[in-house]
Amino acid sequence: MSEPGATSLRVAHLDTGRDWRGGQAQVFHLLNGLGRRGVAVCLLAPRGPLLERARAGGVAVFEWGPRGDWDALAMVRAVGLLRRFGPDVVHCHSARAHAVGVPAARLAHARAVLVSRRVAVPVGRNPFSALKYRMHVERYLCVSRGVIESMRRSGVAERRLGLVPSGVESDPPPPGESLRGLMGVPDGTSVVGTVAALTREKRHEDLLEAAAEVARGLPGIHFAWLGDGPLRARLERRRGELGLESRVHMLGFRTDARSLMAQCTVVVLPSDLEGIATSLLEAQVLGVPVVATAVGGVPEVIEDGVTGRLVPPRAPALLAAALVDVLGDPQRAAAMAVRARQSAAQFNLDHTVERTLEEYHSALGFGPGAA
Repeated sequence: MSEPGATSLRVAHLDTGRDWRGGQAQVFHLLNGLGRRGVAVCLLAPRGPLLERARAGGVAVFEWGPRGDWDALAMVRAVGLLRRFGPDVVHCHSARAHAVGVPAARLAHARAVLVSRRVAVPVGRNPFSALKYRMHVERYLCVSRGVIESMRRSGVAERRLGLVPSGVESDPPPPGESLRGLMGVPDGTSVVGTVAALTREKRHEDLLEAAAEVARGLPGIHFAWLGDGPLRARLERRRGELGLESRVHMLGFRTDARSLMAQCTVVVLPSDLEGIATSLLEAQVLGVPVVATAVGGVPEVIEDGVTGRLVPPRAPALLAAALVDVLGDPQRAAAMAVRARQSAAQFNLDHTVERTLEEYHSALGFGPGAA
């Protein structure tokens, strides 16, 4: 059998995210990149930003949203949709898509099933998770070596693990609104930006503690948070308790986040759980110095003291000290940003698409990594 060309390949993508986060952006870029290479693609996803953007881009889309990991009706619907499209490959992009989509793909007779893994946490820690990871999947596409190591420690066979780092846009964002204008602060104000959903693993509460410490030493510094989520009300209360209402600006979800990020003095991410952190990569590509916690795949993106600053997770005092260090030495910060921009060039969207295609072909039995 000869290796199929890209134009003969048919790939169905399944995602269950209802908001626009890093994972949905990666799916969107992958759909576009595969389409430009002649791959026939479709998307099964719930009503939301990803579905609408994919539809507007000319992708064949089907509204599909499982209500749980074991939604039998959603599985039956997915079987019908997949049989209608006739994919060679089914690519599941979220935990729920994995649980419902893998059996649906098998019942629809897809030739290969792949699952993206974007978080560096152990799997199979409860009976339901263990059952999910006993399903037959040709390859798990891991966004970082940190994710691969987490999967390996959980007992997933190495031959099923592939490294496909996330990619980010390299083109500069179009001009947009003034970040400092949105915040109501003077031009020239130093701004520490964070682009992340307001969820538990992003540890915004640690950033508030660090911001209070930074504010004591550098009273002119302001913080801009781009993102929304279930913890907003709790974080607003804590912001008030710390007297930071005028210093920490919660700007919500923004479609122009890249343009606003480019205007930051420093970008910080205090997570205790990350696969690779595309917001850090985007900041590096935009030439903005970064400070982050050394978790998951983040050390693969930042070399401490060379391309940014790394601190341990859940250590607000150390996070504050690193921010003060970067803000207090603009020349060194600029040098780190230049080196970071060079190193981040490897995390481009074309490379992500090409690596994904290699994994598809390998899973189908045509590549060097085929089992």
